[in-house]
Amino acid sequence: MARTGPTGRVERLLRRAVTLALACAAATAAAPPVPVADPDGPDGPADRVAPRAAGWHAVRLPSAPRNQELRSVAALGPDAAWAVGYEESQAGGAPLVERYDGRVWRRLKVPGHRGAGSLEAVLPFGPGDVWAVGSRSDPAAGEDRGLALHWDGRAWREVPLPAGPADRSVHPLALAAAGPRDLWAVGATAHDRTTAPRPLALHWDGSAWRTVPTPGTEGDAALLGAAADRAGGLWAVGVAYDPDGTGRPLTEHWDGRAWRIVDAPGEDGRSTTLESVAVLAPDDVWAAGSSTDEDGPARPYLLHWDGGDWRPADPPADAEGQLHAVAAAPDGTLWAAGEQPGAAVPAFTIRYRDGAWTHHPADPAAAGASFFSVAPVPGTGALWAVGSTQPQLQDAWHPVVESYTP
Repeated sequence: MARTGPTGRVERLLRRAVTLALACAAATAAAPPVPVADPDGPDGPADRVAPRAAGWHAVRLPSAPRNQELRSVAALGPDAAWAVGYEESQAGGAPLVERYDGRVWRRLKVPGHRGAGSLEAVLPFGPGDVWAVGSRSDPAAGEDRGLALHWDGRAWREVPLPAGPADRSVHPLALAAAGPRDLWAVGATAHDRTTAPRPLALHWDGSAWRTVPTPGTEGDAALLGAAADRAGGLWAVGVAYDPDGTGRPLTEHWDGRAWRIVDAPGEDGRSTTLESVAVLAPDDVWAAGSSTDEDGPARPYLLHWDGGDWRPADPPADAEGQLHAVAAAPDGTLWAAGEQPGAAVPAFTIRYRDGAWTHHPADPAAAGASFFSVAPVPGTGALWAVGSTQPQLQDAWHPVVESYTP
């Protein structure tokens, strides 16, 4: 079945899984783990972050020597932030982790694997308690295995995830938590890396990860974003596909005992995907994604939960492109980020305040780029956004990091 709709997170993931698998297949089975550059070497420190005028500013320009993409960013405060993604080379690929210490972004070493790998989400609880999830390839099985890494303040170590079926890939794509002992990873499983995706939910209780059943859907489906609802529950959003391959919004809620599907409207005649969700209050939840049809470019799609129903919300009237991320700042301001059509235009952000969404242009240095994640900096009005150039995975793409100064 051909799936249609915005080229969102699930489609990028499946396309990249094939790319990584092909690169990995070129290496021998006895090849050593993928090398990771010395964090104090050429790939270590990035540009220092100096005080800037209000607005978005590129912190590290696209100058990495290898293909790299940053998929997620999160901050503990003005002197502590984390970004994760992946790096590719002729030998395969490797999970990528960067840490900001208040002065510079610096790459950290992560455990190597005999196969390609990537990280899709990061969530810090403290300087010595940071989680990241993603997947790594299993060349022998021709599938991808879920990957969970934990930072204890000194080093990353892999924490085992539940073993899934041998003939299905496992892709954790998003993290959300009510606390260090109540952590969720959601995503998708797929046969032969790309076929028949199904929603995935994993829970960490402080001692082990376990798989939690999610409601069945009639066709292909995936969960792409998650957020705690501040009432002991969790929201997860994504996409479910009709028999004809048209995508429609998928929203699921965990009430502390079980997951249930909550009906969410799409756009008539358009294929719609939700990629991210943010919670201001149990009755004030926002989901962001995009919709498209065969006759025009993708456009942002926003939903609002008022405690009883999901209702569409209006993005800026002139907005075109895809939203990949939405985040809530402590003051109640919402930020959403994504990409615009065309290689000459930068990634974009929109802000919700005083009842309306407005454009806030990114630094022009991000021309042809995508923002995949945006995160407020606690204790400030600042933000981080990360992504990459060349989002269609052409010959070369480079990481993009931008900071917002209020």
